[in-house]
Amino acid sequence: MSLFFRISIITLFVFISLQSSSQTAKQIDLIENIIENIAEENEENLDYTNLLEEITLLINDPINLNTAERDDLLRLYFLNQNQIDNLMKYKRNSGEIYSLYELQLIPGFSFELIKNIEPLICLKLDSKQIQIRKKAQHIAFLKSEYTFEKEKGYNTDNANSKYQGNAWKYYTRLQSKIPNKSLEYGITAEKDKGEAFFEKSNDKGFDFYSAHLQIKKSGFFKQINIGDYQVKFGQGLSLWSGLGGGKSSFTTQNARKYQGIRGYKSTDENKFLRGLSLILNPTKKVKLALFASSKKIDASTDIDTTSTFASSIVNTGFHRNLNEIDKEDQVKEKIFGSYLILNLKNIETGISYLQYSYSPEVSINEDPYAVHNFSGKNNSILSFTYQTQVNSIHLYGEAAKSKSGGTGILQGANIQVHPQLNLEAIYRKYDENYHAHYSNSFSEQTRSQNEEGIYLGLDFHPLPKWTIKAYYDQFWFPWLRYSVDSPSDGHEYFSQIEFTPNEKVSIYFRFKQENKAENYTDETVKYPLEIQKNQYRLHLSAKPASNWEIRNRVEFSQFKKNNLNENGFLIYQDIIYRFPQVPLRLSMRYALFDTDSYDTRIYAYENDVLYAYSVPAYYLKGSRFYINLNYKIDEKFSLYTRYSQTKYQNVESIGSGTSEITGNTKSELKILLRIKF
Repeated sequence: MSLFFRISIITLFVFISLQSSSQTAKQIDLIENIIENIAEENEENLDYTNLLEEITLLINDPINLNTAERDDLLRLYFLNQNQIDNLMKYKRNSGEIYSLYELQLIPGFSFELIKNIEPLICLKLDSKQIQIRKKAQHIAFLKSEYTFEKEKGYNTDNANSKYQGNAWKYYTRLQSKIPNKSLEYGITAEKDKGEAFFEKSNDKGFDFYSAHLQIKKSGFFKQINIGDYQVKFGQGLSLWSGLGGGKSSFTTQNARKYQGIRGYKSTDENKFLRGLSLILNPTKKVKLALFASSKKIDASTDIDTTSTFASSIVNTGFHRNLNEIDKEDQVKEKIFGSYLILNLKNIETGISYLQYSYSPEVSINEDPYAVHNFSGKNNSILSFTYQTQVNSIHLYGEAAKSKSGGTGILQGANIQVHPQLNLEAIYRKYDENYHAHYSNSFSEQTRSQNEEGIYLGLDFHPLPKWTIKAYYDQFWFPWLRYSVDSPSDGHEYFSQIEFTPNEKVSIYFRFKQENKAENYTDETVKYPLEIQKNQYRLHLSAKPASNWEIRNRVEFSQFKKNNLNENGFLIYQDIIYRFPQVPLRLSMRYALFDTDSYDTRIYAYENDVLYAYSVPAYYLKGSRFYINLNYKIDEKFSLYTRYSQTKYQNVESIGSGTSEITGNTKSELKILLRIKF
């Protein structure tokens, strides 16, 4: 397929009739800012669908600060509990807020914070916002993705490794919300690249289907969920299915906010529950949730002398070839649980209980580092959580115990030392035999297990145009880890200073250092050795005019291990342009990178189509560019397209295994159509 044809697919949509833009520059910048700050510290491509949908709802229907209650303010991602408490006190003492500038009188409300929440709030509702709250909303998303260079799996002669489907990814989602009936429902379907579609193993169409129904009431039966849903309780130590968050440049916003139970709208094929849930409101101060889930999960299975068992749980969600299909739906997972939340005058407490069962039983590998991992048919977890406000200190925590006897503890404190100085401290201790399969609490690792640590975060505004953010995290691993054959420890340090002379220019410098152990093998023995990773970043963003923006970044990385010293750099230029007379938004990047190895890789957030945000790893030597075009055809139809290409130097192939691409170039196309009806 020629390059001309590829580019023509993208640029075709520029020449469509003129209309007005759907989202303001501030609203789009806000969404990108939230995702980048979360995603840039995560090496996984997480699913931000629910978070983005919540932000979009707030943009279309902002919170009225003068009538908002505490539960309403919890929806504002940028506010911590101290800031919410200070805002509620200000309203009680001073009455109605007449101007957003008045918020600067409230402790903890900096110029930067007010700028971030401005698109999500208002001081009174206009007629348009009232209509939005009453009107039924129906939205459909149709998305396709394609990689032009063929992976090895499409052409291999190995029957077990050969992909069964084409190179397109298909995604469809239908979502409806009917406010006057307090009803929300939707269905999601997805086929990954290489998976069969209406043939072979997927003769019913898509590889993954998900549906949900949510009904909210004001009486005893507060909420009912049928189908797929997520449960988020406490600080995520026992149960937090879906996106949680972790260390990021939001250095003092690590306390989890109550989210309860919500319908599942994402495409991760693992991090959700499937069944029925109820939230009951016996009194205004009490919430009781009951939920049950039954679904099949992917796993590798083996047979011993007496029975079949699951030797590993597989979370990729790929079912492209016979090797992967053999692992599909091999284990039946059942979960029954409940939680109770009690709101008293100065404290909120909660207790939860979960019961898991697996068939066949799980028996993970017997490598020394994994001897404390979960094995068996059943597991249970009991947890207790609380949060309270003591003057300018917000205290929060959770403690849990699993069937194995292992415990997990998290205790945090957010302190508003001064109107312009906010501190946060978090202590966590997760036993090596603590088992919580759906946990997603604050930690250094991806699992809340085999870890102890102390985190200190700072957010300081010494002058109106200056912001200093920093954190220090010291952590210990009492037992072995994968690739570390002894107990070990480490630390991570982050600092960032930002100068914003006006609303059009922002520049920041960031330094991050991480030290932890990793196995090192010499000629005779393998032993843990400390490694050090350093990152230095200088970032500039400027808006020469209201309809366009430029962003420049230079970032260096260092990796040190024994006598090995490696380096890398990334430099890129972004241009974001909103056509003044056309409902078209263009964003593009050109990047150059050169790293000595994968150890000096650099992650950088990239703009993508709606509800899809990329954080690829830049490593080895080469260049990368992408171009996004977002076009609002009319009030019902919006089109999003993206073309990206990475070209490496001095390599003959990209990737490994069935994902290997012959050559030094990888090019991808994404197209998404949003329909409102």
